[in-house]
Amino acid sequence: MATEIECPGIDEYMEPFMGYFHRSESRELAECYVTGLLMDGERKSVEPMSERVNASERSMQRLLSDVKWDDQGVLTTYRARMLAVTADPRGICVLDDTGFPKKGQDSVCVSRQYCGATGKTDNCQVGVSMTYVGRDAAWPFGMKLFVPESWDKADDADCQALRKKTKMPESATYRPKWRIALELLDEAVAAQVPHWAVIADGWYGDIPEFREELVSRGKQYLLGVYADTQVFLESPTFEAAPPPERKRGRPRQRPKIIATNPEPVKVSAVGASVAADAWQRLELRPDSRDKPLIVEAVALRVWPAHGWRHGAVHEEVWLLIERRSLSKGGVELRYFFSNMSQTLPTIDLARLNHKRYWIEHGYQQLKEELGLDHHEGRSWPGWHRHVLLTFLAYGYLTLIRLGEKKQQNQRAWNAWHQTHGILEKECFWWT
Repeated sequence: MATEIECPGIDEYMEPFMGYFHRSESRELAECYVTGLLMDGERKSVEPMSERVNASERSMQRLLSDVKWDDQGVLTTYRARMLAVTADPRGICVLDDTGFPKKGQDSVCVSRQYCGATGKTDNCQVGVSMTYVGRDAAWPFGMKLFVPESWDKADDADCQALRKKTKMPESATYRPKWRIALELLDEAVAAQVPHWAVIADGWYGDIPEFREELVSRGKQYLLGVYADTQVFLESPTFEAAPPPERKRGRPRQRPKIIATNPEPVKVSAVGASVAADAWQRLELRPDSRDKPLIVEAVALRVWPAHGWRHGAVHEEVWLLIERRSLSKGGVELRYFFSNMSQTLPTIDLARLNHKRYWIEHGYQQLKEELGLDHHEGRSWPGWHRHVLLTFLAYGYLTLIRLGEKKQQNQRAWNAWHQTHGILEKECFWWT
């Protein structure tokens, strides 16, 4: 079962995980699977990978679906190893979700839903993920499969048959994606992952309950919002409708708001009204090999207006607006809420926002190079185990890169010290 083409140091890298595989065969299969993900090839599904690593296709399929091994132990060890070299008090937790297009209807949790991979409502699975951006690197912390409501119908015989066929546990129930994202964040807190901010896109930022949950956990955030999101530019006062005269019927639970002062406005209108001289020109990643990223940004203090007609009051936040020139002409505006300190400069808000680059880069490598979306199995355990083994492959590449970078820094330091050491000796002799 040994591979013809081995990855340097793969045995040493996989050794800490081997105790969670209960038989020697499963340990060998796990190493073959990770090696297969790392090797060249257009497809990283089981059949082509088994040919590349000279392993049994059936055995590798069983590794994902039937073989008993401690998934949680492997995940915990993986996280600890990655944190050992990337933990950073200024770390960032980036929350997001990604789609896996599917053609059939039998894969676990597949349904018609928005798919980021295709940019439209499509037949797909959706995984909710968290990426940790730490010292010198970013890596996937966790991913959970989203369970659509159509896969959580206790009184639907067809639904229950599909759940049984795909080996879904009873605990796998429908939860909004933002709830799953919070679970991943709670796991990061339990694992003592050092971080100072949470980042997510407009799917999450436009949910006031999600922002409130972050605040209740003491988290600083920077979250995307949509252009039609409404805000108040000053702390609002509300005018409630007079209570109805009739005494019959169920009493109103919330006041009916008939007017506010000031009126709420869309963030798109705020962006359109920004004076030309108010934009700050910011150069991000100036040391990049490619052309430096230039954005224009402005930050204003606002009050989100979600649910204002029912008297809902939200915290004062930053509204960060970014403006970019489009290649075909014109400009694009993007909007973000943040509860960061009121003294935080706009450039620091913009830099924080662009940490989300790491999750886009990570998805690209996980999918295009390591085959995250190539899994063809249909079961619940198979999906999660494939994702976990793909994370191990990503971790291997990350540690290799960090090791090479450390060696380069050490060589540069040795060269500098050798040159300056000679000069110091000469200066000492002269004196």
